[in-house]
Parts: sequence; structure tokens; C-alpha cells
Amino acid sequence: MLACAPTPVLSNVVRFLALIGALVFVHELGHFAWAKLYGIKVLKFSLGFGPRVIGIRYGETDYCIGLVPFGGFVKMLGEDPSDEIPHEDLPRAFHAQSLSRRFVVVLAGPVMSLLFPVLLYFVALLGRSDLTPPLIGTVAPGYAAAGLLLPGDRVTAIDGSAVSSFEEVRVAIARSPRRSIRFDLERAGQAVAVRVTPEAVTTALPFEEQVTTGFLGIAPGFPLPVVGVRAPSPADTAGLRTFDVVTMYRGAPVRRWADLEASLTRSRGATVPLAFLRPRAIEGALGGLLDLEVFDPGLAQIAPEPGTGEMTTRTGIEGSDLYLSDVAPDSPEALMGLRRSARVISLDGVAPPSWERFIAALTEGPARLRTLRFALDRHEAVGGFSLRPVVLTNEFGDRSVHLRTGLDRWRPIVAEPAIANPSPIRYALTGAVSETAEAMRFLGLGIVRMLQGRVPVASVGGPIAIYDASRSVAVDGVWGFFRLMALISLNLGLLNLLPVPTLDGGHLLFFGMEAVMRRPVPLRVRQVASVLGLLLVVAVMIVAFRNDLERKLGVDLGVGVTGGP
Repeated sequence: MLACAPTPVLSNVVRFLALIGALVFVHELGHFAWAKLYGIKVLKFSLGFGPRVIGIRYGETDYCIGLVPFGGFVKMLGEDPSDEIPHEDLPRAFHAQSLSRRFVVVLAGPVMSLLFPVLLYFVALLGRSDLTPPLIGTVAPGYAAAGLLLPGDRVTAIDGSAVSSFEEVRVAIARSPRRSIRFDLERAGQAVAVRVTPEAVTTALPFEEQVTTGFLGIAPGFPLPVVGVRAPSPADTAGLRTFDVVTMYRGAPVRRWADLEASLTRSRGATVPLAFLRPRAIEGALGGLLDLEVFDPGLAQIAPEPGTGEMTTRTGIEGSDLYLSDVAPDSPEALMGLRRSARVISLDGVAPPSWERFIAALTEGPARLRTLRFALDRHEAVGGFSLRPVVLTNEFGDRSVHLRTGLDRWRPIVAEPAIANPSPIRYALTGAVSETAEAMRFLGLGIVRMLQGRVPVASVGGPIAIYDASRSVAVDGVWGFFRLMALISLNLGLLNLLPVPTLDGGHLLFFGMEAVMRRPVPLRVRQVASVLGLLLVVAVMIVAFRNDLERKLGVDLGVGVTGGP
């Protein structure tokens, strides 16, 4: 007997319907639960619109699934002015309820959509049993942490608050731009306290927003012992080459660059045996399918110069941070003579302390002629070039100009073993609230920008966009699917709060007017407003569907709605 596995298309459809169904159910459940709590008679609870496909009647309510899955509704007695209400059911009619009760029942749907992501994020984060330890592995030269925090320092507290993971360290730093913070550290078995002031870094976000965060230049991973070799030097004479990965020092294994650096610093004059792996490129491997690199083993005997000079001066060995591993063909940098293994000496006469500072200085400001001094093949050279500006437009219509460099380095990082989450429930709850609040702020800002006309209508997505998103997050597992569901749920809740008749926000607007006028809004006004609101919603749905088709087909369908400035 053969078992047939579900096709990818069927799996994607099921995933999409599950996503839409769950969000509609949660939203309508808010209306339904509060209506039942207040004793209002609920006639129908429907997932989907259109003809009834399947359902069951339980008590006085018809629970069913409609043919069109994009939405749902809860029909309450007396919600429609044309309803014929038996005299005995009049106290249970929706319109017979107090204004406060009607307000709560209508508001409950959007509120459920806004709270549901907290549960989704909580469940997803609860599965994160492993965390990155609060161990500093990399300290970039030229940043505030350099010389104060050291590779191997374990952070135990920041400003008196205990930390248990590097994620908490990142958050504390990000929240403290230009503000001195105290690090309590465990360094070589000793308790040490250090005060550091993160520099402020401003990042452009979608919707013309900018955020300023703190940055210290530290990371949790440790650089591997990949060497840069200056020539001439003892290391060059011994046969070492840039990008060799040292694996053993005097017969002892070497795992990190910091360990190799410490060993070489202590070595003065005595010949040192090193074992290494040397990357060798193989172009067109596997019949031309791909390019790859293999590592060939090697041995070297290096004799550091005696004296008290710096390690690099005595050995010719330094980190590979400022050595180029890749130069894009036909880039301005390649045309001026840069290639693999070149060492950056200075940019416009200033020696960069680290790769991060070099790239930041290279790509900041407008395109202009830059002067680069570099070392290559035992010689130093100077070249001039100008980076090409690239105009980028994101999915929200924001245009930005960036200078793109064709340079890259090779400085692999080894991660420390993960640690068990000491408080998974607290971690999941605080993370869920934080993620939900940030997503709500972001989506709310997007809606405001769209209403202001500062976000093109072309960025609006419909059911096809949701289907594609649900399909693409399949590779991210439960976390990716829950995150997508949370974002759409928040979007659903916020959009339903807009004061548009036929939406929940429109009903709330009428209730507000009723509270001010002390009488219901005239039926005729509500009916006309509902028709106009329905037309607006249908127009938005048409635009969203058109945008979906244009993205899918890659053509302009020209329906007649322009996409913003």
C-alpha cells in the first residue's frame, strides 16, 4: 500500500487557510464572547462570507463556514435595523443594549486581534530553550568598548541589573546612546567593574522614521585564528600567507584568534612551530556547477624577533580584519588595482582602526573621489576611486541613495556553546509584549503615513501577497509562521479601528456621536455612510488584488488607481 505525501501546493493552501481562519476566528470570537456575556442573542457565527458550505446549529446560534474565506462575521439579533424581533427577545437585541455594552461588543473584535499576537509570540519564544551566553568574543578597535572591554569578559550585570544572555546585553546597550553604563564583569576569574559610554548610531527605518541606538562595537562570537601576514617578516619568511588558519601552536590546539595573539605576544626570539590550514580556490568544481575552497594542511617554523616590540612588528602576523578577501569584478575598487590579500593602510590619509570603521567612512556622505593606500605583493600603492551611488526603493515606497562597495573581508567567527534559558516563561512573556508593542507601533505608523499620502498605494497587499508570505515563511518553521500571523492580526485589528462605516471603527464612531448627541445617529445617515464605507472597502480590496497581480505577473495592469508620489 502506497502513502501519498501532500504536494507543496496543497501544503501551502492549507497553511494559508489555517492562517486566515485562525485570525478571523480570534477576531470574531471577541465580538461573540462579549455578546454572549451580555446575554445578546447571537444568530450566526460564520468564518467566511457567501453561501454556507458546512456548519452546525447549537442552541440558538448557527456556527458555519462560508464559501469565501477572506473574513467572517457575527450576526446578532437587532444588529440589522430591518430585523423582525419577537417581543420576548427584545431585551436580548443588540440595539436594546446600553451604549457602553454595544461599544464593548464592537471594540472586543479589534482588541482580540491586537492581543492575540502576544500569545503567538509567547508560544514561539517559549520554545527558545537556548540563549547566547553573555560572553564578549569580539571587540572592534576604534569603538567605545576598545581597551575597556576585553575578549573573554563575561558580563554579569549592567547598571546593577543581572543579565543572563548576550541578547540582554545588546538591549541594554541599544537603550543607552551617549549615556555611561556600568558593566560588572568576570575577567580571568576576577570581578571587575567598568563604565563605558555607547556612541549614538542613527538608522533610517521605513516610513521616513529614524531611530537612534547605542553601539559599543562588541559581539559574542570569537574570531578564528585567521592570520594576515605582512611582508617582509619572520612569518613571511617561514612560509605563512594571509588567510592561513592556524590550528596548533607548539603542539597545542588553537581555537581563537585571541589565544594565538596571546601566545605570540609571549614568544620572544624562540622558534615556534605552527600548524595551519590554507584555503585553496577551486573554480568550476563538480563539472562547473560551483566555485569552492578546500583547505590544505601545512607546517611552519617561525622565529619572532626578540625584544619588547609589538607582536605584529616582531612576527609579521596580525588579524585578517583589514585584508581584502574579495573585490567585485568591474567595481571602482577593482579598476584601481585592488585584489585579494591587499591590506588597507589608510583612507584619505586616515588609518582605519577596524574594518567596521573603514566601511563606515567609505560609504558615508555623497559620492566623491577617495584616496586609498594599500599594501599588496610586498609593495605599497596609492589609488583613487569613487563609489557608485545606488538608488533603492523598498516595499513601502521609501527611496534612499546608498554608496555600494565591492570590497569584502574574511574573518570567520566561532560561536560559544549556547546556555539553557534560566527563566523561559519570563523571557517569553517580556519578549512577546515587546515584540507586539514594536510591531503595533510600526504598523500604526505605516497606516498613518498611507493616510497622509506619503506611502504609495502600490504597497498595499491582498490575499495573494498573504499567500506568498505564508508560503515563504514555511522554511522558518513555527517562529516564522507565528510571526507572520501576529503581524497580520495586528494589521487586522488596527485597520478595523479606522473610522470607516462597515468596519468596527465606523460603528465606534457612531457610538461616540450618539454619546455626544445623547440620541442615536439617524438611520438614514447610518445607511448612506455604510454604503459609502462598503464602496471604499471594496475599492481598497480591488487595489490590493491589482497590486498582488502586478507583483506576481511583473506588469502594470493600469486599473486607474495611481500609486502615490
